[in-house]
Amino acid sequence: MFRCSAEDRSVAPVIAVTLLVALVVVLATTVSGFVLTNETDVPPPAPQISVSHTTVPDGDERTVAVTLDAGDAVATDQLYVAGSKPLDIGGPPGSATAADDGDASARENFAETAAGDPQVSIGAQWEASETVYLDPKGSADGVTIEIYWNTEPVQGDDPGTVTGDDAYLIAEFRV
Repeated sequence: MFRCSAEDRSVAPVIAVTLLVALVVVLATTVSGFVLTNETDVPPPAPQISVSHTTVPDGDERTVAVTLDAGDAVATDQLYVAGSKPLDIGGPPGSATAADDGDASARENFAETAAGDPQVSIGAQWEASETVYLDPKGSADGVTIEIYWNTEPVQGDDPGTVTGDDAYLIAEFRV
C-alpha cells in the first residue's frame, strides 16, 4: 500500500503544534479583552421616564407644567432642562418659589435653590405624579423643551454646570 517516510510523518506534528499555538493566542486575546476591560468606563444606563406637559396661567403669560407620569424616580441633582428659548425652573405660579422668566437661562438645574430652599419643591428625587414648572422667556407657544440626565450631579444653581461627558436626553416635547 502506501508507505510514508520519516520525513512525511513529521509534518503532522508541526501542523498540530501550529494550530494549537494559534488557538491559545486567540483564547488568550479574548479572555484578556474581558478581564482587562475597566467596567467603570461604562456609564450607568439613563433612567427611563414618561412625562406629560400642559400650560397654566401665569399672569398675562403661560407657564409650562411638566409632570413625571411614569418611570424611574430620578435624583434631581442629576437633572437639568434646556429649551429652544431661555427658561426658568421653579414652583407653581403664585408660589414663593415660582418660575420667573426674568431669571431664565439656556440651561436650568432641577436642584436649583432660592434662598436655600429647593426652588422646584420636589425634593431629592423626581417621582411619579410630581410636577415642575418652566417659564420660558416670552410666550410658551412653540417652545421645545428637553430634559437631560447626567451621570454626575449638576454643580451650582443657576444655570448649573454639567460635569463629565455622559449626559442623556431622557424627555423632549414641544409646547
